[in-house]
Amino acid sequence: MGGSGGGYFPKSRQLQELIDQAQETDEARQLDADVNELLQQVLARANQRSPEQTQEYLEQLRQAVKAEVEIEQLLLAGSVAKSTYVDELSDIDALAVLDRGDLHGKSPQHVLSVFRRLLQSHLSGAHVKSIKKGRMAVTVTYRDGTEIQVVPALRSGGKISVPRHDSAGWNETRPRGFQQSLSQANQRLNGALIPTIKLMKKVMAGLPREKQLTGYHCESLALDAVRSYRGPKTCKAMLPHVLDGAAKRVLRPIRDVTGQSRIVDDYLDKAGSTTRRLAGDALAGAARRLRAATSAKQWQRILEGR
Repeated sequence: MGGSGGGYFPKSRQLQELIDQAQETDEARQLDADVNELLQQVLARANQRSPEQTQEYLEQLRQAVKAEVEIEQLLLAGSVAKSTYVDELSDIDALAVLDRGDLHGKSPQHVLSVFRRLLQSHLSGAHVKSIKKGRMAVTVTYRDGTEIQVVPALRSGGKISVPRHDSAGWNETRPRGFQQSLSQANQRLNGALIPTIKLMKKVMAGLPREKQLTGYHCESLALDAVRSYRGPKTCKAMLPHVLDGAAKRVLRPIRDVTGQSRIVDDYLDKAGSTTRRLAGDALAGAARRLRAATSAKQWQRILEGR
């Protein structure tokens, strides 16, 4: 009896450990299900902007000015084209490649002014609320709240040039290159990368303005973070991974593969600067909070910047 009695407690402990492990597995599965449902809801709200509507507005824009200036091509180049648009962090929607010899050799600000005047002259005031010129783009705001940002570009010798970020000159650009890389990575990850980037932008929008990164910068960091990713192909698993990767990569400048500028993050200071460290700490902190979260409500608070 002594021998059988001595083996009882270890077996009981082993049984309890198995029960605890099963319970933890059930809780993990339930958390995955709850968080995945939340993320689908968040993404559904983020997808309220219609690419079809944007294309319709762009076609209206082209038709409105074609009598006075030939818009050679409207290349959808921003977040709508890449399907990574979220309300809080929008990007340029299109490049309007102007085929006008009299504009070659002119400054970006001159071309922007010409393009803005054309839009003001020809777009219907019944649908358009305002048309404003920025450093790189003309923004058309419609009365339904939709904003379309269009960069006037010039073609010369088969190359497309767009205004530099500082508006001091022109840069050649290859808008399709990054889009293709992003699409290929998204396919490799079973379509999970693009929604993960949308969620990353959502997290970014909840940070203090001085720690926020541009939409294109977020996309570039996310693409870099998943180059060797082999984990689960879900947004729940990939979002903390992408944020961690971005927290490290943001410390150094990242090359702009489109050629629009030398580096994607030329709005930040040099490598290892205080600005970059603050952004990196914010990204790493968000990743830690997501990994430590034990409920969908905690995930929601993080996504809402609370």
